[in-house]
Amino acid sequence: MFDLPSLRLGRLFGIPLEVNLSWLIIFGLLSFSLAFGVFPGAVDGLSVAAYLGLAAVTALMFFVSIVLHELAHSLVARAGGVHVDRITLFMLGGVSQMDEEPHTAGREFVMAFAGPAMSFVLGIASFVLAAIAQFAGAPAYVVFPLSYLGSVNILVGIFNLLPGFPLDGGRVLRAILWGITHDLNRATLWAARTGQFIGWSMVALTVAGVAVGGAEAVPLIWFGLIGWFIASLAGQAYRQQIVKQQLSHVRVGSVMTPHPQTAPGDITLEQLAHDYFLGGRHSRYPVMFDGHVIGLITLPDVKAVPRERWPFVRVAEVTERDLQRMTVDSSASLDVTVDRLGSDRPGALLVVEAGRLIGIVTRADVIAASRRVPV
Repeated sequence: MFDLPSLRLGRLFGIPLEVNLSWLIIFGLLSFSLAFGVFPGAVDGLSVAAYLGLAAVTALMFFVSIVLHELAHSLVARAGGVHVDRITLFMLGGVSQMDEEPHTAGREFVMAFAGPAMSFVLGIASFVLAAIAQFAGAPAYVVFPLSYLGSVNILVGIFNLLPGFPLDGGRVLRAILWGITHDLNRATLWAARTGQFIGWSMVALTVAGVAVGGAEAVPLIWFGLIGWFIASLAGQAYRQQIVKQQLSHVRVGSVMTPHPQTAPGDITLEQLAHDYFLGGRHSRYPVMFDGHVIGLITLPDVKAVPRERWPFVRVAEVTERDLQRMTVDSSASLDVTVDRLGSDRPGALLVVEAGRLIGIVTRADVIAASRRVPV
């Protein structure tokens, strides 16, 4: 996202949690806004350092709320059999990255609504805690941040329920239309058009507000940026849906590269670098160990190990081994690979047949196939 790397923080219920470095931008802006624009008018008598500290803690708690919002989506999706790759915080909020879309309108409805429902629960809980703290005589620097978190969580829930794709409300709308029409393509088109209308309306309001309000309306620019982001994603949604539907008629085995070159797991990274990456023509290799494929190794995997350790580290020690995530059956339809070959993945899936490695399918293979799809 935004061509910046993400940092892995850990796991929540087995789901990896990452923070994209672009998140630091909004964290800094929000903390600055709270410290110098919000808290001084509501909490008296603190030093600048105290305002900054209180703002940073409040901003962190807000992003914890965003993580919980995305976790609600993810847990419901996982309960429905959808593999959740990770949750990522980035400049415009958070996203749950999944390997595939829900297979039924009902499942999409529940999954989409789970996030806003969590935001409403967190908002109400924050207001209740603020009321308890105030009743107990707690100082304003405790009560007001809790009230603030209550307000913003309720607003996040309401905003996400706007009926425009890709917002949660747009997915709820698509699920309802999908259930009524039994036509996912038509439902996606209507939800995407609604998302474009909402997004461009936000941009138009921002332009009008800045033109009328001048410098005082500059904070609206963030509102407009979010609108542009929504409109852009909504504009891509329908084409992506059509492409995925057409790819559902193409078998993985028909576009894969058969009999891929493999690398032994018992050689060192030094040997791998010289004999395969430098002397070969691929940037990734399936790894074999004791006669079985154990995973996939990429050039970034090798570069992640300090150069001086290459002669002492075996390939099998650093190979990505999550075979469930990186293998696909040769008879599967190609559409299932689209989400699993995201831009920040290794970019390839191992193709198996009756448990045997028979090929490899790459992002380039899928892109080439999608370009042949009429839209």
